[in-house]
Amino acid sequence: MSHSFRQRILAAAHKVFIEKGYRQADMRSIAKEAGIAVGTIYNYYPNKAVLYQAILVQQSDELDFRIFEITRDENQHTVEKLQSITDLLLAFVVRHSSFWREIVEDPQRNVEIRDEGHKAQMRAHEQLKKHLFNVFTEATKESVWIERHVLTYIAAVTHIGVFFPEQLEENQRYVMGLVQRMLGLSRTETDIAETDIIKHIQD
Repeated sequence: MSHSFRQRILAAAHKVFIEKGYRQADMRSIAKEAGIAVGTIYNYYPNKAVLYQAILVQQSDELDFRIFEITRDENQHTVEKLQSITDLLLAFVVRHSSFWREIVEDPQRNVEIRDEGHKAQMRAHEQLKKHLFNVFTEATKESVWIERHVLTYIAAVTHIGVFFPEQLEENQRYVMGLVQRMLGLSRTETDIAETDIIKHIQD
């Protein structure tokens, strides 16, 4: 019962946060959406900051699984894998960046909550690095540069998604252009990759 209640609360909270924004969302609205008493929510989540952080962790885990599945797909070219991963990451960053700024400023987010959030972020970051390391390793033998490529890629996706949230197509093209340069693709490989990327965006 505990797990089902948590999932019910998280699903309702996610909907309310999307509709109202972090600041305007409140525990009473979330309880109403979930069809449970507001006191029940407090049995699981002491405040809104903890609740949103739980949503972020859950969605980070789901994102990690989807990226893992992409990296295992033997039918996709490395550049296609990175395109799929880029799409997922940009969407995730855009969806959560404004909420994350608000949650950081929330006075209810005490030191303990911040520490838990930081640990969750670091875990997600390390998992993403591991997946990307494997993908970049498929594409280049210059192992000395792979970790730099991975960190550059993560920084690019994160910052571009935050600062240009309305320019998804341009962001995709920029990141994939960066990927092609990092991988040192030949002209033929680049042409093929660009064609696949354009088709992917148009679809």
